[in-house]
Amino acid sequence: MKNIKKSPLSLGSLTALTIAMVLVLFSLQGCKKYFDPPFVNEEPQGVAKKRRKVLLVVIDGATGAEVKTIAPPKITAMLANSKYSWNALADFVPSDAGTWKNIMTGVGVGKHGIVDDTFEVPSNDDGHEHDATTSWPTLIERLEASGKIRRSSAITTWQQLSNKLLIYADQPITVANDIAAKDTAIVKLKSLSDDLVIVNFNEVSKAGLNFGFSANVPEYKDAVLKTDGYIGELLETIKARKTYGDEEWLVVVTATHGGTGKGYGDVANRERERNILTLYYNPNFKSKEIIPPVAIDGVKFSADAIAAHVPAVDASMYNLGLTGEYTIEFKLRIHAFGTQNSTIFFKSGSPANTNPGWWFVHNGSNGTWRFVIKGSQLPTNTQLTKTTASSDLGVAAPPKMVVNRWYTLAAKIYMLASKRYIMIYQDGVKATNPMEITGQDVSNAIDLWAGFRSAGGTFGANTNQSVSNIRFWNTALPDSKILEDACADGVSSTDPYYTNLIGYWPCNDGLSYFKNYSPLADGKDLELTGNFTWGFLEKPTCGTPVPILPDQFALRNTDVASQLFYWYGVPVEDSWKLDGKVFLEVFESEFIK
Repeated sequence: MKNIKKSPLSLGSLTALTIAMVLVLFSLQGCKKYFDPPFVNEEPQGVAKKRRKVLLVVIDGATGAEVKTIAPPKITAMLANSKYSWNALADFVPSDAGTWKNIMTGVGVGKHGIVDDTFEVPSNDDGHEHDATTSWPTLIERLEASGKIRRSSAITTWQQLSNKLLIYADQPITVANDIAAKDTAIVKLKSLSDDLVIVNFNEVSKAGLNFGFSANVPEYKDAVLKTDGYIGELLETIKARKTYGDEEWLVVVTATHGGTGKGYGDVANRERERNILTLYYNPNFKSKEIIPPVAIDGVKFSADAIAAHVPAVDASMYNLGLTGEYTIEFKLRIHAFGTQNSTIFFKSGSPANTNPGWWFVHNGSNGTWRFVIKGSQLPTNTQLTKTTASSDLGVAAPPKMVVNRWYTLAAKIYMLASKRYIMIYQDGVKATNPMEITGQDVSNAIDLWAGFRSAGGTFGANTNQSVSNIRFWNTALPDSKILEDACADGVSSTDPYYTNLIGYWPCNDGLSYFKNYSPLADGKDLELTGNFTWGFLEKPTCGTPVPILPDQFALRNTDVASQLFYWYGVPVEDSWKLDGKVFLEVFESEFIK
């Protein structure tokens, strides 16, 4: 298993005198700043207007399920006045630097692109760039620019983190170990001027990497309990402040990521490694556990603004050609119907029967669909358009599709008695009669697309939809296999046709692209276009669906920045393009009197 580790850290401890000297040094010298925050006009703090402050505690490697099992006493006591979750979510790609970037900027890896401890977006050698290179300001920068906080401190044992993200604090402080981080944080929490204190504890992650991320591992359990004790000391320091009665404190405890075995960062264990503890504490909060819905992560396509494509230079293997057998399968969920010829998944310059290629399209908003091919061979008068539709069988046709339900669509190109045919399927059941396409060369040099793309003119007006679990095989799968796949969650390496899998996009990566997991198509990813956002979609099922209720959501570490902006009264601008959502405002009646 891949282990993603931080830079080696000293295990020496700081004496109280050393801590004092460090703080004096910072107070005398200051630190490097990249902008000057505006002048803060300090208004007198009346009885009705208390000064808001925040303590943000980030524990590296605190797996939510394991911390719940350990039941650390200080954290457990905080739950009585917390909005919390044992099933909060770290980023889709669990890494130290990437998840810290989430917390500090409010955007996920699909936007910031940080996946390793360099804190740099990795360059690609596949001829095109996946990840965005936008500079995402930290929550410290935005809060200081707003004038809502006077001073900030950020304490960590990781020098690289301090240099890359925490440097924007008035006092970014690097210490030797967690006990020194706790002691330094206590000093800062006694300060009258610090409105934001960030402290990072790393011993839990180190214990997990060395011994295992499990409550049954004594070293991991001990590290969690020790960190819990530190948090208890920090909370007591806040409550002992002489000005505590004139202040409103929000204490946030979250984690960077979880772990499996002695590591993290393995795609196969992503669900567990994303599992973290998160709580938001205030003495006036009523206890509420946030339980996320049963769902998958996905993107909603809409109009030309949001779609996904494999660039033409990488897409030639998805031509159907003149010969050969293929099977294309995917899951589709319609959020709102559009009009005639609205595309779903295709490799053609037009869904209007004018360009060579192949395409899955809607039949307007009547719930039926078509799979169409058009040949590219010369002369052009031999190029035929061949159409199969889910309505071809009349009363024996599959049910018409409706909004907010998952369907599995498939098309098979197969040979029979030296002739080539198309067959289409809905939810594993044949949806038409065979259509012969012998002699049609279904090839072009354009992109492979998922989602809507206009053909120009009036065809294909907007359909809002999501796709999932796209599979492209260079063989004609048996009908029994297609029926089985209709209820399958994905494809594993034990699949008997795995060596024929030339395209596999689960579409749940949380990145700026849908990664292609086919062993034969490395780098042939579906790159997302437009201002896309990742969110929950109801999980596909062949049984009774489990709906996502209107008030169901998950706590994510990308939400931390948004809660802090809300707490300090900083308006979030659309141009910031944050992934994190504000949820504390729903509970304002508890703490705004």
